[in-house]
Formats: sequence, structure tokens, C-alpha cells
Amino acid sequence: MALDEQLDAAWQSLRHTDRDTRKWVDRLQAQIDFARQLAQDNPSRQAEWEGLIIRAAQEFAQAVSEGKPVAEAVKRAEEVLSPIAPVAKEYTIHCVGHAHIDMNWMWNWAETVATANDTFSTVDRLMQEFPQFRFSQDQTSTYQLMKDYLPELWQKVKEHVHAGRWEVAASQWVEGDKNMASGEILCRHLLYTKRFFQREFGLPYDAVQLDYEPDTFGHAHTVPGILTRAGIRYYYFCRTGKGPFLFWWQGKDGSRVLAFDDHREWYLGPITPHIARHVVEFERQTGLKDMLFVYGVGDHGGGPTRRDLQLAHEMMEWPVFPKIRFSTYHEFFRIAEREAKNLPVIDSELNFVFEGCYSSQSNIKYANRKSENTLVEAEICALLARGVCGLAYPTEQLHTAWRHAMFNQFHDILPGSGVHATYEYAQGLFQEIMAHTSMIKTRSLRALAAKVNTKAVSPAEVPVIQQHGEGLGAGQGDLPADGVVSRYGAGGIGSDPFVVFNPSPWIRSEVVTTRIWDRDIETPYVAVRDDKGNVFRAQVLARGHYWQHNYIELAFPAHEVPALGYRTYNVHRAVTAGDGTGCTSDGKGTIENEFLRVTVEQQSGAIVSLVDKRTGLELVPPGERIGLLEYILEAPHGMTAWVLGQIQEYLPFTEGATLTFPHNGPFIASVQAHHRFNDSRLTLTISLMAGVPRVDFTLDVDWLERGSPEKGVPVLRVQFPLAIDEAKCRMECPNGWVERSTIGYAEPSETFKHVGGPGIAMYPMDMPAQKWVELSGVHSETGKPAGVVLVNDRVYAHSVCDNTLGMTLLRSSYDPDPLPELGRHTFRFALVPFGEGWTPAHSARAGYDFNLPFNVVSTDVHEGDLPVSQAFAEVLTPNVMLSGMKKAEDSDALILRLYEVDGKATTAEVRLSSALARPNAPAVETDILEQPLSSSTARMNGDILSVQIPPFGLVTVK
Repeated sequence: MALDEQLDAAWQSLRHTDRDTRKWVDRLQAQIDFARQLAQDNPSRQAEWEGLIIRAAQEFAQAVSEGKPVAEAVKRAEEVLSPIAPVAKEYTIHCVGHAHIDMNWMWNWAETVATANDTFSTVDRLMQEFPQFRFSQDQTSTYQLMKDYLPELWQKVKEHVHAGRWEVAASQWVEGDKNMASGEILCRHLLYTKRFFQREFGLPYDAVQLDYEPDTFGHAHTVPGILTRAGIRYYYFCRTGKGPFLFWWQGKDGSRVLAFDDHREWYLGPITPHIARHVVEFERQTGLKDMLFVYGVGDHGGGPTRRDLQLAHEMMEWPVFPKIRFSTYHEFFRIAEREAKNLPVIDSELNFVFEGCYSSQSNIKYANRKSENTLVEAEICALLARGVCGLAYPTEQLHTAWRHAMFNQFHDILPGSGVHATYEYAQGLFQEIMAHTSMIKTRSLRALAAKVNTKAVSPAEVPVIQQHGEGLGAGQGDLPADGVVSRYGAGGIGSDPFVVFNPSPWIRSEVVTTRIWDRDIETPYVAVRDDKGNVFRAQVLARGHYWQHNYIELAFPAHEVPALGYRTYNVHRAVTAGDGTGCTSDGKGTIENEFLRVTVEQQSGAIVSLVDKRTGLELVPPGERIGLLEYILEAPHGMTAWVLGQIQEYLPFTEGATLTFPHNGPFIASVQAHHRFNDSRLTLTISLMAGVPRVDFTLDVDWLERGSPEKGVPVLRVQFPLAIDEAKCRMECPNGWVERSTIGYAEPSETFKHVGGPGIAMYPMDMPAQKWVELSGVHSETGKPAGVVLVNDRVYAHSVCDNTLGMTLLRSSYDPDPLPELGRHTFRFALVPFGEGWTPAHSARAGYDFNLPFNVVSTDVHEGDLPVSQAFAEVLTPNVMLSGMKKAEDSDALILRLYEVDGKATTAEVRLSSALARPNAPAVETDILEQPLSSSTARMNGDILSVQIPPFGLVTVK
């Protein structure tokens, strides 16, 4: 009889027994299973040990048949197996107790707090009962809530940490998304978490060297480079691995972290007799006889139970079984780092899973992008206001806003897989972020504007009266809901000065819009004067009124505004002024500026011709349409927030559009396409701006399409077919980019395993990208180098199929939130054509510029110490991006974070004004935690900061 048959026969009579008997049977089964693994892994002793296993099974069966107690029968069998016991005890299973607590997944914030209370109270009690028990907990948010809501428990946790029984495993504020979070906010997760535990527990920065991400839905290729610069050495995860248990995960810059992929056992669940089932396989892969096993009830908290700990203690006594050790993550990883041999290196992103999460809950996607952008911008504005105007730096306000933004990146919040209450709380945090950042920006930039000599741009022919005009305050109905600088009519009686601030660290040109109040100026005579004395007619976009105060909405070009600086303009009445040039419209669907000519089709409202006038290339393939809106209905299926379904209906908006022409130049020319679909209304505005080689799209949607298990999932997408062959696609990831396949129908992923129902086609697979996606190759007709960058201000779900880029804008999933998308939405995106000589740095700058529009600050006519135009900081190296700039945490020093995007070793140079750093000031490279590095290349030579950056590298300078 074969070994398997003999073993099955041995258990047959005991399959349905009482619990105590079953426990002893499980004990013997687990030991025999492990002994079999050892036998198979030791060919020289396989026959001998398999003979012992058969004898043990027979001995057990014989004892049971003789009516012996099962416990005695098991011990007789263990005695037979005893020659294998010494080898079995060479192995150790590190049991790490953990409680996976999802932040507001299927519940609200109050329930999250209650869950943490019950979980950690249980842990405290179990620690009293089981002296050997140790516990590990990640997520700084869980510690913060204990401090805020549970003071008694907070003190007990501190005691357990100091006693060495509670391992702090948190290096992140939450277990957050690693694809949609920006590189800068990933740095802040590390910075603010490490500082929290130093402040509250006295833990040194190197006490936690683990990034614990058990349930995160994918991992960007740039993550190792960020982690290592904060002292992180280890990475634990369960999703989207490449197969190996343990490996070196290498980032684009060559940085490595030791990664453990726990997809076989997962990160929650009980201790069972089967926890040794992968131990020998793990040794074969890694050479390690120590293996990690994570246990504890999770999702809604819970953690280890009394049953877990009792069984673990019993298993410690099993003779033919690995040693069972209550351990910690760091103990295991340090052993693995020291003893593992010849581990594989994986040099790629770890993606994809749950592709629906890149588009679900579009409002939280917008909140995330806007929060990240305005936080960085607010810090820069606050620095300038401190250096120039002496305003206090709003440290606590900014810390609060960053904490809110980090919380909203939890892997069920930002991906859109929560319930309605999840997003009520998240949107409340977003409003707090916007209140903080918009007012920091407003206060800071108004203070700067008050020091600018705006009198110098006041026209001589307009009398300057040092009084405000009648419109002061009339714009209070124009609130900064999107984090912009709030506007109010502040001009003198004679004219309206404006200071235009450029938030990018390079010179930029852009057309800006603003309002003037209570000026009775006829349209031909609304003029703008710049700081060089040039006077030109403004483009009047609209006239309106607010509570008996009239306003004029106008546009004018802000040309070559200095890097992280400003230029000053004055709006007034002038009979003689130059005519603006740049944009024209034929009133039929064709608009053009100096660089591009666009033709919009009457029936579809999409672009049927896009000519780059610089190269003469037509970028729309014959018979195709760029910017074509598409309605898709996914077949009903499960997990709709997470998973893309099969396409059941497909309706491109190729007809039925109504065109209007709201703006005809000279600075903005636009075509609007109005669509009606069922009860939904859509308006797509396609625009060109003078002096800007970019086609802008603004899509306003009143979306009333509801998904349901009976109907399926309504989806709104937009497609961009391009006349480009041999295409390569780059997509932005945190502080970098990744090249992705242009084969849109990729290998079946977890998405396709969940779909159901009748479908006519599969999606082009959505992939995560941030501010920009680039498609480049050769022009389909001429063979010349050609490409296009697609930029956006809120979308993360992108696809590429051959020469066609796509974005998923709205998905009306129906579980777990039945109504995630109903209402009004505004999407902004744009196309930037390019030719030869383009690099990823150009794409990165295009993405930054689109996401950080100019700030137009209204002020009055006054003298001032500041000139009418000035730069405060300029990145002089084209392939280097500014990730963030802030005040140091522990001093008044300046912190800059830079990263390289073209894959070239570079000496980065940044020009800094004395408002930010004095000439020849000492400079030092630091880690992300702002600790000086022993080897630093940072130098200040006059007003130029220089520092070396490796290819795709990240540096922080103090």
C-alpha cells in the first residue's frame, strides 16, 4: 500500500470525533506531514524516514484499535518518529501576532476607533495571561487614535512597548496606496511617523526598519528608493508578488529592500497545526530554516486570540515539529538578512490587482491629487512669506493637513473600495486640508503682494488715488473651494494691480483669468499693463454681477513669469492699447494658436484634426477622433468597486453633439460640445491658449447613471488615438516613471477572474498613472519622431492599446457603496504634442505645470520694497524635479527634496534667493528624516545650491 493510502487509512476511523480527540489527531497529522516534507528534502535519508512515518502511522492505528486513549496513541507514534525530531527542531517558525485594522473600510470613523479599543484591550489582557506573548502593530493612525480617544489604553501600550513585548511596526501613517500617492507624500508618511514615535515613545529613528503593507493593491517601482532614504530595510506584502517568498526588491535607482511575499499564508487568520506546511519549501528557496508566520483576526481588528496562544504553547511541545517562537517582524528579517543566500533580485514594479480601484470613487481621487499639490504649494508660499514678510511659519496647520491627507491614502479609502460613510469622513478631512492650505497660500501671497511696488506698473495716464475702489470685497462669493488663492476686488479707484505667482521652479508662460469689480469699462478698452510697460487689450470672457456689484471676467497672458516667483500686472481703462494675438477661432470648429491647429467635429464634439504647426504633423489617424467620449456598460459582476467587468454595451459619442464657441481669442479660443445621455448632461470644452503648446480639455458632467446588480456598471471613458507607430508608453509613478506595454489586452489578471455575465469584449487593462502619460514613437505617415503627453488633474486610471491612450473617468460601481458617482464632476486634462529631443523630464514638467496653475493675487496700488518681478528659487538642471521645499522640522533651516527623471547621473543646481537661504550658507545632504548624511555632496556657491543625484535618484538637502 502506498504511503498516502496508509496514512489515509490511519485517520479514517477518527474523522468524526470529539474536539479533544481531534486535537491529538491534528497534532500527529501535522508532525507526520512535516516529517514527510523533511524526508522528501533529504534524498539520502528519504527511504529510512518514510519507513518511520509508515511505522508511526501503523503504531497509531494499532494503539487506537486496541482501545488505547488517543493521546497515548499519538505519543507512541511520536516515539517512532523520534529519530527525525532533531532535524525538525533545526527549524523555527516566528509567530508574529498582529491585528489588521482597516481604516474606515466598511464602517465609519467611530467604529474604527471602537475596533482599535477592543482589539488593543484584548491584547493587553492576553499579555497579562501569557507572559511569552508578543504583539506587533503598524499604522501610526492607530496609535494617534489611542492617544486622542483612549488615554488609559495609550499608557498601557507605552508600557508594553518599553517592556519589549509590543513591537512598533509602523513606518507609515496608514497602510496606504503605493501607486496613486505622490513621491513627496510617501516621504511625509515616513518623516511624520518616525517623528511621532520618537516624540511619544522615545524610539530612535532606526528602531523601525520595516514597511508593512499586507493588503496594499500594488507597489510602484520607485518605492524602494524612497524607503531606503528613511532607513527602511525590509518590506512585507501579500499582493502582486512575482513568486518568490523572499527576495531583494530593487528600485529604479538601484536601491534595495529585503521583501517578504506572504501571499501563501496571508496576513490574518489563526494559528493552526498546518503552519509548517511551507517551511521546507521556504528553506529550499532561501536557505533559511527560520520562517515568518503572521497571525491574528483582522480587517475589523481582533488580533490574536486565546485559542491561538494556547495552541502555540502546545505546539512548542510537539517533538517532530519546528520550534514555535513568539517573535517580531524585525527579529525574523534580521535573521533573514544575515543568513539568506543567493536571493533573487526583482527590479520592477509589483503590479497589478484590482484595476477598478484606479477609477472608483472619482471624488476621492480628486481630493488626493489636490491635497498633495496644495500642501507642497502652501509650504513654499509659507516659506516665502516667512523670509520676505516675517510671517510665522504655520507648522501645526501644515502638520494637521498632512496627517489628514496621509489618512485618506489608506488602501481602502483612496482606491475607492469603501462604503458611503468612508467618503463622508474622507471628504470632511479634504475640506479641512483645503481650508488650511488655501488660507496659508492666500495669507502668504497677499503679504508678498503688499510688499511689491505695484505703483511702478500703474499707468501714468490713470490718476492713482490711494483709496480702494467700490468693489473691495465684492468677490467674497468666489470661495477657494479648490485650494486657490481667494479673490477680492482690491484695486485702487483708478486701476487694478495683480501679482501673478508661478508655483513651478522654472520660468513659465500661461494665460491667466481674473475678475475686476465695479469698473465701467467698455470691452475694447479693458487693457493690461505689464512690468515692462507693454500695454495690450485684455480678452473679456464674461460680464456678470453679484449682489448689485458688477464684474468683468478677463484673460491675459502672463509671459515668462520667473521661477517660484512673480510678475506684476495692472488692469485699467486705456483707449490706446496693442491688440492681443495668439489664438483664433473660425466659429465653425477650428481653433489655433502659434503652435497648434485643432478642428472639432460637429457631430461628436471630438477632435478630427490636430496639427502641430512646428512640425507640420497631423496627429489624428485617418477616420479617428481624439477626445472621443465613450459610454460603457459593464456586465453585472461581483466586487464592482475593485474589479473591471466585461463590456456588455459600448456607445461612443459620435453623434448628437451641439457645438458652441464661447471664446474666440486673442488669448483663449474654445469650442464647447454639449451632450445628453439618458438623464446625464456632459459639456466638453476644448481650448487653446496663446503662447502655450497644449490642447486643454475641461469636461463638466452631471452624471446620473446608476449601477446595480441587475443593470451592471455604467462607465464614462475618453480615448485618444494617435498617429504614432512603434509606440512606447511611459506613465508617471511616485517621483518617477515606469515604461508599460502598449499591448492593451494584457495577460489575464485578477480582474478577469472575477468577471461574469455576457460580455462582448474585455477592457483595455487600466493601469495606474499620476499626472502624466507619454506615448512616443514615429509619425505614422512621415516616420519623423513624434509623441504626445496626456496630462490630467485628477485621473489615475489609464490604458494604452497600440497607439491609443485612454482614461476611465467615472465608474458607477454598486458595491460596497451603491451610489459613488451621482452628481456633478469636472475633469481637466490636456494633450502636449512634441517632436525630436523630448525626454521624460519634459513630460514631468508638463504634468507639474498643468496641476499647479498660476496664482493671481489681487492687491492695491502702493509703493513697496520688492521689485515688480522676481524669482525666489529656480531649478537650473532640466532633468531634475523639485519634490518639495519646506522648513526643517527642528530648526529654521531650509529643506529641499529633488529627484532625477531622465536616468542620468547629474549634478543638480538650484538658484535660491536670499529670502530662502543666504549666499554661501552651509548645506548638507540628509535622509528623508532630515538627519545629515556622513557623505554629502551638497554645496552652496553664492546663491547656487549644487548636489549630486544618481540616475532616478532622490536627494534631500538641508
